[in-house]
Amino acid sequence: MTPDEIIQKILETRGITNLDEYFNPPHPKDIESPFDSLPAIELIKKHIALNNKIIVYGDYDVDGICATAILWETIYAGYKNVFPHIPHRESEGYGLSIKGIDHCLSQGAKLIITVDNGIVAHDQIGYIKNNACDVIIIDHHDPEQKLPNANTILYSKDSCASGLAWFFARDYLGLSAKGQVLSLELATIATVCDLVPLLNINRSFARHGLAELENTKRVGLLALIQEASLKKIGVYEIGYIIGPRINAMGRLEHAIDSLRLLCTHNADQAAKLAKLLGDTNKTRQDETKNAVDHALGMLDENNLPDLIVVSDTGYHAGVIGLIAGKLTEKYHRPSIAISVGETESKASCRSISGFHITDYLRKFDKLLVAVGGHAMAAGFTISSINLPKLLKKLNKTSIDPKLLVKTQRIDLEIPLSSINYELMTKLKTMEPYGLGNPQPIFKSANIQITNIKSVGQTGKHLKFKVGNLDAIWFNATSSQLLSPSSSYDVIYQSEINEFNGKTSLQLNIRDIIAHGSDTL
Repeated sequence: MTPDEIIQKILETRGITNLDEYFNPPHPKDIESPFDSLPAIELIKKHIALNNKIIVYGDYDVDGICATAILWETIYAGYKNVFPHIPHRESEGYGLSIKGIDHCLSQGAKLIITVDNGIVAHDQIGYIKNNACDVIIIDHHDPEQKLPNANTILYSKDSCASGLAWFFARDYLGLSAKGQVLSLELATIATVCDLVPLLNINRSFARHGLAELENTKRVGLLALIQEASLKKIGVYEIGYIIGPRINAMGRLEHAIDSLRLLCTHNADQAAKLAKLLGDTNKTRQDETKNAVDHALGMLDENNLPDLIVVSDTGYHAGVIGLIAGKLTEKYHRPSIAISVGETESKASCRSISGFHITDYLRKFDKLLVAVGGHAMAAGFTISSINLPKLLKKLNKTSIDPKLLVKTQRIDLEIPLSSINYELMTKLKTMEPYGLGNPQPIFKSANIQITNIKSVGQTGKHLKFKVGNLDAIWFNATSSQLLSPSSSYDVIYQSEINEFNGKTSLQLNIRDIIAHGSDTL
């Protein structure tokens, strides 16, 4: 197969038909907004004319922080009586809370603009309106059948909240703004970190925003890049290095410092805040490891429930999402991690394809204080007195066994001879990779493996030759069974390895199966 044929077959299998839009995604500035911005713009300008205080009410994760920064900077450029509010995880809780609202009202707010929250906050929106304050909702989370009674709602599932905030900012400023206030790099960071599919609008944000991020003049991002010692910035660097640092403050401290970092124009302050984020992230890593180890110790791997639930008074509320994520990744089951408090307990949930975790949790609405999220991730708050009752119900969860079987995705079976530099060049046109547009995985059958050796501090990785190509298998399974005298079906990603100034083709092994059998 030629490289072009390989690429075409992969995209056909994935259902991508508009090849021009895929390979040449339009710049976000040329894409129509997913909503009508005019009613919200008119309401904001009405409050500006009255010199009323406006507060942008965000969330403490990457998407909420970036969305708040985009919207606040946009309005602040022409009107100074506008302020950001990022809720404190412990004292105010997730989403739009009465405590958070009361703080905004006490500051004299006459208009609250929610970003990355509010779409299911019926009582809270009513509370705002009853206190003679207007409210605009900008959100992408799953709504309920009935929408809150806000003045206007800008809703779409086509992008994350930061993407929606970016579109609104563009509409608000008009094309005459020439992008001097708009911050595409922030929308891109949020797009990657919020795990939205990198297709259509999101592919435009990722492709064009990465180019802007490489040349950013934003001193906070430059300081963060320096603190993390990054030489390049791609999807991996955003998702695993930059994003966790921004998130760390909201998990363990106060995310307002992450917002300050993104918005500051002072290089000294940026350096101090970047160090704070880096140090807090290291603490978060330690906290997560300890909590995950504890959670794993609570489970019987030979008798796992369909829905994994772990709870403990020692789990920090800021890391329960990471606990749930690790459990789902390891066992391929929906997972819920609960931080048990004296009066209220908070939970974070992660799911698998085919099991809509938010819809499932809404069956227990009467027991919950609040619940919200997506198909693959959710969070809820519950009175601790009701927690035993909920746990009893969750323990009875039954899921289609087929959904609980983890399968190895394979995009295409190709001969090993198809792996060459021309193919690698063609594959690069599919970037950026991410959710919805993963890096292709290939299978080559009836292959000899030679020069097998263990590498790494504990010897858990394998290096070997697959035909004439170098291969690396991280965290190899059943490595002791590999034999140069046997034939195997090899499942892998192809990549270019750079070492000591030299480049070479390399296979990143995902699995190896004895030729002619289903398992190694």
